[in-house]
Amino acid sequence: MLLGRPVSSSLGVAAGPLLNSKWVEAYARLGFDVLTYATVRSTFQAAYALPNIRHVDNRELAAVVSRQANNGATIAVSLGEPSMEPDVWRKDVRRAKERIGRGQFLIVSVIGTPRPGGDAEALIADYARCAGWAAEAGADAIEIHLATPDPFVEQPQMIFENVPLAARILHRTRTTVDAPVLARLGAFKTPRLLHETATRLAPWAHGYVLVHSINRKVFDDKGAPAFEGHGRERADVVGAQTFTVAARQVAEMLAWRKAGAWDRAILAVGGISTVERAREVLREGADAALVATAALFDPLFAARFRQVRTAEVA
Repeated sequence: MLLGRPVSSSLGVAAGPLLNSKWVEAYARLGFDVLTYATVRSTFQAAYALPNIRHVDNRELAAVVSRQANNGATIAVSLGEPSMEPDVWRKDVRRAKERIGRGQFLIVSVIGTPRPGGDAEALIADYARCAGWAAEAGADAIEIHLATPDPFVEQPQMIFENVPLAARILHRTRTTVDAPVLARLGAFKTPRLLHETATRLAPWAHGYVLVHSINRKVFDDKGAPAFEGHGRERADVVGAQTFTVAARQVAEMLAWRKAGAWDRAILAVGGISTVERAREVLREGADAALVATAALFDPLFAARFRQVRTAEVA
């Protein structure tokens, strides 16, 4: 079960790889049962110029471009959160819902778009508008992408780190849509901040998705920014080498839930590059294990996950 709905398995794909209904259908057929439609907006937004993806080594202070693909497939992604036009993705989400099978669960990830001169209220309303459209299109749950830069502060931080703003976004969304609402969080600086944030957001979220990526500076082997262009000094590092950080944060969330801090679903993401890692986070109590980089590099991941599960049952 996931958020009150039966699912064939607790393995799925996180936001990112499933760009449209064709990708959703393909990965559903490959055996992934929790499918996240790539993050969408209330307006069209183009992706950054190529390259958008670089293989990296995730080091202590930054990520450094690797000259060859590492065995664990760790990459830096600089896309700029692009989105199709709303009229396009709303119809396409309906197609995606129609094309997945019984026992499969469709999450649609949404993000608010800051407007020039707009205030926090405008951004909150934009998040809720997108969520409403996604729910109308048939989403089983709405993922609210809060691991994105906060446009209202001078010092760089993510929206989930601005707890009052994040809470207002979730509250407006929760009171706008009937579908379950999931808060997508990023990496926290301390366990205490994670606990305090999750507790304050719990009244307005049915669950949490974490840790999708680690936002870091990314350099090439000569020390220059890996991605050219304004605002691209930092990128989202994803893949195998993020597992230690992500799994620790998920474990902390699970411990607090077990202790009775709150009762919310926890969808684990971040560096789940092997079937063993997926099984590990599920054994610890996560409600779902979502992969992204691994799904791209290993489309048969779900088939091997099912083989292991069948062998355990037998």
